[in-house]
Amino acid sequence: MLTAIKGLLGHEALYVALQKGLGADRLRYRCLDELGLTDGDTVIDVGCGPAYYFGRLPRVRYYGFDTSEKYIAHARKRWGSDQAEFRCEVFGEQHLAEIPPVNAILLLGLLHHLSDADSRHLLQVSARALVPGGRVIAVDPTLVPGQHPVSRWMSKNDRGEYVREPEAFVALGRESFDDVDGEVVDDATRIPTSHWMMRMRTPVFARDGS
Repeated sequence: MLTAIKGLLGHEALYVALQKGLGADRLRYRCLDELGLTDGDTVIDVGCGPAYYFGRLPRVRYYGFDTSEKYIAHARKRWGSDQAEFRCEVFGEQHLAEIPPVNAILLLGLLHHLSDADSRHLLQVSARALVPGGRVIAVDPTLVPGQHPVSRWMSKNDRGEYVREPEAFVALGRESFDDVDGEVVDDATRIPTSHWMMRMRTPVFARDGS
């Protein structure tokens, strides 16, 4: 049953409906509010999915990356324009020469799908992609002491294989950023869930890799 439900999430319309039904869209909107984006900013959204929250953004230059052809096709049809570009690719070092330095990077519900090594690489590339003063925000299911039993079950049975405790997320972030902080969010969704929302600034590595 659980496997079947996870499989259905690959369908973009069902995915969006479930996100909104559970209130997960409100969690993503909270992340957008945290960034304080303004007109003219440039944004990279890694793991953008169907980008159902794009309409909440100001007039930014947007680059969305996802490995699901269905999600990207949906996003292109709904939001594709001179302002927004959607790529069915894995965001990596090769894109640093193609995309101008950005003000913000979104990693919404992504890191818990990636191993430590893959998360480390993504954060290193993200650090190099930012303009001075740029920032990265990530949000993922987490495991914390005393969390609601339903929340713990949700975290342990998430599609992602790398749900971590907050300290583990922070440790990964601090390998690439000097300024890392965050908070457990357990009041954003309609059912008990615990997510770690992490803010990262001040890259350790310069964009040119030095």
